Amino acid sequence: MMTTNNFAAKKSKFAWLLAATGLAVIATVNVNAQTVDKSSRAGTGVYEAVINPNDGLLYVTGAGSRTNPGGALYKVDPSSLAIVDSISLKDNPPFGIGINTKTQIAYTTNTRTNSVSAVDLKTGKLLATVNHGGEKSHTREVLVDEDNNLVYVSDVGDPSSIWVIDGKTNTFSHLIPNTGKTTTGMAFVDSKDKIYVTNMGENAVAVINTKTKAIEKSFPSGGEAPVNIVSDGKRLFVTNQKSGTVTVLDTEGTVLKSIETGAGAIGIAYDPVKNRLYSANRQTGTTTVIDANTYAVLADLPTGSHPNHVKVDAKGAAYVINKTKGGRPVEGQPVVVDTNGDTVTKIN
Repeated sequence: MMTTNNFAAKKSKFAWLLAATGLAVIATVNVNAQTVDKSSRAGTGVYEAVINPNDGLLYVTGAGSRTNPGGALYKVDPSSLAIVDSISLKDNPPFGIGINTKTQIAYTTNTRTNSVSAVDLKTGKLLATVNHGGEKSHTREVLVDEDNNLVYVSDVGDPSSIWVIDGKTNTFSHLIPNTGKTTTGMAFVDSKDKIYVTNMGENAVAVINTKTKAIEKSFPSGGEAPVNIVSDGKRLFVTNQKSGTVTVLDTEGTVLKSIETGAGAIGIAYDPVKNRLYSANRQTGTTTVIDANTYAVLADLPTGSHPNHVKVDAKGAAYVINKTKGGRPVEGQPVVVDTNGDTVTKIN
């Protein structure tokens, strides 16, 4: 895949050849892709993040590691990328996260303990640990309906389901069952009555009616193993992990474009400020920057060992959460420190 620098070099060479042959260069392509500003350590076992508009901080989930067990919610300064504080969640290490910016409560999915934590960001206190009462669960992503103070949590399985948590009491309300095989990502589009979900096990996107608690329709995602989804209100943007693509669909399921990104495409974010898409590609260690109008790939930026999640702030800066390399420690061997993992990377 062509990077911005290579593209610019080829464009310059092409312009020189035209000039050398006496032909005027009428127009050139204006490539204005983002670049990596900086990277910094963001915690231990980092996975996802939210941006809190009230205090301007990134809140990064960290589930600990085999050599450093525990769990925390790390507060990261968006300018320096320094960790300024943390909230201990060692009893239920967090992975996924969502935020209600009105109530200032963050909700984390604790996959190892199959629970959800409600954390007051104003005080740093754990308000509740929520379970759904079933024998098995695999909590993954969080989607918050701030208008109705409801929290939706994808519970991965075959079939999968979605938890509904009452944000007023931070208690389990009810279950939306049978949402598909391996339901992972979730997104609202034009209303809070419908949730668009990615079903990895079916290579499909399903539309869930939150009132009837049933699937209204399902259609192919346009790629293999769709894992996450976001929307600009008119289009759906889906990362397909196995095929290494981002697919663009309309809300009826028509595939408008399939864009090659990188192996293990997982995290996806849409930036309305710069009109960009960001795809975090876990296996290639890159984050792909895409023009959301033309669907041209503007850059493939090395951001860390395993880019996993992307969030964009109100000014259009993107923050990539990079997982560390796995592997069990070998007895008698020194612990290998992955300096490119457990980091947050800022893209301007």
